[in-house]
Amino acid sequence: MNRLIKKTKNLATNVVGAMIVLMMVHVTTEVLLRLLFGMHIPGTMEVVAYYYMVAAVFIGIFICVVEDSHIRVDVLVQHFGKRLKSASDIFGLLVITLYFALFSYGLYLQAVKSWGRREGVDAVFFELSIWPSRWIAWAGVSLAALAAVYLLVRLLRGRSGREMPS
Repeated sequence: MNRLIKKTKNLATNVVGAMIVLMMVHVTTEVLLRLLFGMHIPGTMEVVAYYYMVAAVFIGIFICVVEDSHIRVDVLVQHFGKRLKSASDIFGLLVITLYFALFSYGLYLQAVKSWGRREGVDAVFFELSIWPSRWIAWAGVSLAALAAVYLLVRLLRGRSGREMPS
């Protein structure tokens, strides 16, 4: 299971990296065309907002959970004993798991609704379908929920979630 999560995380990291590079090239090209030739690429802002950013943020959430790199404030926990720290970690992972499960369910309902009506936005010269981006968001948060469950199970079995390979 560890290997599957590691491979999924590596794939997700590559996807997020590619989205950021594509966004950078797309926006830079848009700016250069506008400055040098007074032209622009129709739909740039919409593609950036509904595809590049959605993939980077929501798939990035999964990567943060797997790498245990989300923000953690341990002002009090650093003074706890080993058993109380472990209980605190278990409680935190339970909360994270529940949160991502509920978030994933809400995104699923939104994606189904968006897909059903073939949601799109006006991108000046064409209609840009945005319903696929709803599924990207759902996939990222669902993977984060599954990763949180996996880390919770590892922690309950006595292994630290922080020992997962990068």
